[in-house]
Amino acid sequence: MFVFNQRSLKAFNEKTLVHYKKHATIMAILLLICGICCLIYPIAAGVYLSYATGFMFLVCGFYSIYSLFSAGKKQLKAKFTYAFFAIAWLLLGYCFLENPVIGMNSLAMVFCCLFILGGIFRVASGVKLFRSPGYGWNIFIGIFDLLIAAVWLNMDPDRSYVFTSIFIGVEMIFSSLAFISLRRNATLVQTGKLVDKN
Repeated sequence: MFVFNQRSLKAFNEKTLVHYKKHATIMAILLLICGICCLIYPIAAGVYLSYATGFMFLVCGFYSIYSLFSAGKKQLKAKFTYAFFAIAWLLLGYCFLENPVIGMNSLAMVFCCLFILGGIFRVASGVKLFRSPGYGWNIFIGIFDLLIAAVWLNMDPDRSYVFTSIFIGVEMIFSSLAFISLRRNATLVQTGKLVDKN
């Protein structure tokens, strides 16, 4: 778990700050490399992303099966829930591993739904807070989210596949910048503590 709040970072000792800086640097480098690879090789990256997602779904499915058998004397409703999710996770994992293109297009649909929901909530929030500071940006970003979802939904499967890989790559690059910001904040706090000691 990483803390991005500089005020929270001040509560840690020097050893913990060094630990955060090291891990933030590693995560930033890994995310940056993966993000660039997604942008340069979107088709190959899409296949690997689909395999990785499928593998994670299978892990969730097997864990649900384990939870089902280790539930003991829990209610029938709880056991049914474990069984339902186990089947769902395993089927999803199999689909992603068997056909990566279908897997990535499924992810594209999930992202589209999230953009639609986010766009609606942003527009509604902007309208609700009409004339408040920032209400215009809320409405603008909400409409922009809806436009991205509309373009995404109108793409053919091949273009949607590539667009999803590129989108994930851009997201990884932005995440790497967030970890670089964390490292910078940790460095500033560490320097401030050294100055206070002297």
